[in-house]
Amino acid sequence: MKDTEQKPEIIKMVDRALQVLDILRFEKEGLGVNAIAKKCEINPSTAFRILKTLELNGWVFQFNDGRYIAGEKLSFILGKDNMYLALKEVALIIMEKYTEKYNQAMNLTVREGSKIFIMGQSRTKNLVDYIPPLYANLPFYACAGGKILLSELPIHLAENIINSTEMVPFTKHTITDVDLFWQELRDVAKQGYAIDHKESANNGSCIAVPIRDANDAIIAALSFSGFVGLKDAGELLNYVPVLHEASQEISKNLFMYWEK
Repeated sequence: MKDTEQKPEIIKMVDRALQVLDILRFEKEGLGVNAIAKKCEINPSTAFRILKTLELNGWVFQFNDGRYIAGEKLSFILGKDNMYLALKEVALIIMEKYTEKYNQAMNLTVREGSKIFIMGQSRTKNLVDYIPPLYANLPFYACAGGKILLSELPIHLAENIINSTEMVPFTKHTITDVDLFWQELRDVAKQGYAIDHKESANNGSCIAVPIRDANDAIIAALSFSGFVGLKDAGELLNYVPVLHEASQEISKNLFMYWEK
């Protein structure tokens, strides 16, 4: 009799959990526990227990301010919006830690079509750090993050992006020859990092590595940026292990539930 009595209650909780997921999969800004409880017509303590169970298993993601969105096992697969919100939330905490430790500004860059833009940024405490502003659009062919984000795309897609853009020079070091740029992408894919050494600005350099999802696909680029007056680009290679460490930490925190 005990099992028979428990089954209706278990089914009810499953039904409520599905209600929560159904609400969150269309919610782009996130909802708090009370708002979710109200929409589902359940009490907040029940909503809290459901959300914590779903969070532990990767079905929902909680922001630092307490809001929830659909998590990696649902929305991250269906669309980029929620994934980018969660990526930014996770990455900024880690980026600030590495910026403080190495006194180098960091950029988190993503791709939308042929546009590369800075989605997240951690800045140093220096009076001036020479990096583009947050949300700036960057030329994919003249920035390290752009090279990373194109390096493993299907050839036809990368070709469409390259052919749709006029590769104008920013400095004498900017790669504007299509064949040379394809070779650059092949090198980046092989070595696992990309460098912009005086390609977008005469006196500036940066180095980037990929951030990958649970299926090893590149979803963003992470860079140390704002190096000024660097004579030898080889000095940037000292940061490759650090950047990979930070990138892997971001991926682990974002997609940790896929390991279960």
